[in-house]
Amino acid sequence: MFRFIRRYLGRLKGNARVCICFHPLWGIPFTFYYYYLSMYLKEMGVSDTGLGQIMLAGTAASFVFSIVSAPLVDRMGRRRSTLVFDLLSSALPPLIYFLSGSFLAALLGTILYNANKIMSIGYYLVMIEDADDEQRVVAFNLFNIITVVAGLLLPLAGLAVDRYGVVATERVFLLVSFLCMTAMILLRHRLLRETRLGAQLLQKRREEGGGPFWRELLAPYRGALGYLMRSRAARCMALANLFFYVYMTIGSNQSLYFLPYFADFLRMDTMQSAALGFVYYGGMLGAMLLINPLLGRAGLFGGITASSVLSLAGLIALVLLPAGNFPLAVAAVLVMSVGYGMLKTGVDGGLAVYSESEARSGVYSLTNLLSSALGIVATAACTALYTRFAGWVYLICALMVAAILLCALAAGREVRRSDG
Repeated sequence: MFRFIRRYLGRLKGNARVCICFHPLWGIPFTFYYYYLSMYLKEMGVSDTGLGQIMLAGTAASFVFSIVSAPLVDRMGRRRSTLVFDLLSSALPPLIYFLSGSFLAALLGTILYNANKIMSIGYYLVMIEDADDEQRVVAFNLFNIITVVAGLLLPLAGLAVDRYGVVATERVFLLVSFLCMTAMILLRHRLLRETRLGAQLLQKRREEGGGPFWRELLAPYRGALGYLMRSRAARCMALANLFFYVYMTIGSNQSLYFLPYFADFLRMDTMQSAALGFVYYGGMLGAMLLINPLLGRAGLFGGITASSVLSLAGLIALVLLPAGNFPLAVAAVLVMSVGYGMLKTGVDGGLAVYSESEARSGVYSLTNLLSSALGIVATAACTALYTRFAGWVYLICALMVAAILLCALAAGREVRRSDG
């Protein structure tokens, strides 16, 4: 596997290579601490309703951060905005959770974590903006592979949790995450270079003057809307990203409901829950290693279509399977995770390929903004419905995936029509 990754990595150059090489120092500690965060908070006294309220506040914060993300990234530059907001959204939250597991501390940490709506735009742009289309697809697939690899170690983390308890183990994960991420962010910043377009925008701003911030706030969205109106493929991929990131927020390993669903609704014990996490990450990794590299740009829409069907099957199975049936839970999680692994690379790569213009930062920001708005509605619904029937989480996710499927079919037809 590592030989494959090394050979695959050889296709990348410049900023894309730097970002991917440093990503393990973010992905591994984040995966460990975030997987057990919800159980840690529950042990510290936060209720299921409190978790929902924290998720809702985080989604609302992501909406606010999304509004200012594009103008801030253009104003600060891709490289500097990545530094500042990665420290704020990645390094600081685990330190806050480490210092206190109270509801208010968790609320603050989650709000800061959602400043990644700004960081992710700067990061994605600094990674892909000077790369060609093939490098962009490779970069996103490797990014996702590295994020997933750490999940294969979750059974070992489960052993530590089983022996030392959730609170003691999670506090170690949190402290290590803070130290590791801080060092990584600072060192990576020294090796990154501002992109050509980012440098041009900074130079243009220096020559013309900044102007009022409200005008800068609106400018990227005007450009993005104009571009999306002209390009149906870009519009469909932006919508697919919107629906996918709502799914990711409430129903993936990024959700605070992910582990409690296994433990409370499916009645899995600590080791079974850790094993399901292993299966989930293993399924994603298998898709990213064995399937996604075969698709490339040519198979982009076919891959999104197939992954949507797999995801729907897994999501519906998770809702219908009986509690306590570990083998069926493994099968459902495996199908869902393979679909998710294909789908994430597909929608990430699709937007990177079909947002080729100076409006790219605005397109990403607008997508984040709308996904946050829809995420507020979806998270509020989950918060209200979870204690009545936890399966609503994955039923709502299934609706999001069905919408992605329709977007992929429409975009594929448009591209074939344009090429034909």
